[in-house]
Amino acid sequence: MTSVLKKFIQYNEEQMEETELWMLPYSTLMLTLVILFIMFYAFSLSGSVEYETALSDLAETNPNDPRVTQMKQEIALAQNVRDFIKKNNLTDKIQLVITPLSIKIKMESFALFDSGSAEVKKDILFFLEHLNGQLKPMSNMVIAEGHTDNVPIHNQKFDSNWELSSARAFSVIYFFLNNGISPERLIAHGFGEFRPAYTNDTETDRAKNRRIEITVVRGANK
Repeated sequence: MTSVLKKFIQYNEEQMEETELWMLPYSTLMLTLVILFIMFYAFSLSGSVEYETALSDLAETNPNDPRVTQMKQEIALAQNVRDFIKKNNLTDKIQLVITPLSIKIKMESFALFDSGSAEVKKDILFFLEHLNGQLKPMSNMVIAEGHTDNVPIHNQKFDSNWELSSARAFSVIYFFLNNGISPERLIAHGFGEFRPAYTNDTETDRAKNRRIEITVVRGANK
């Protein structure tokens, strides 16, 4: 793959003098697309020998490209969080979903909060502290989303599921903020019961809908 990119770059340099000016941004665009293809390909092979080779190809082709560093950080984050979840027997509470566009950490609400509360439980803080340590040196945007089931709530603190889900999302965001992550990178959303992942027909499905999703946006700097 490295040789292909080198030939592509060499060809553009040789043809530069004979090329119309409008071809310059076109060539740059094509090179960028090739690099992005390698990034997505490498991420799909994360943890394999092929991944290491693809990442080396990208770094050798464009060693000063900040996307190389960012890509390494994103893949390291995904691998680290996956290993941490498994090591601490959290697979029944936390799921990791990886796509070319994001790294999403789904946490069932019972793991983070007591019923009707937006205060993070002390016994799960160790996970958020670990995640914060991984996110802090990165530049990616971090989005916290709060979701509930469709059972109405009305207590002394919250008049609706929308308010509860928003408060829970902000609790997670404030944790990151208070532990050194720049506010420019942080976003909170509360969706109440309006974006269910499952039907609300059974208690099992309602429990799955009560969740917090922490999304690390891949390839997006602050």
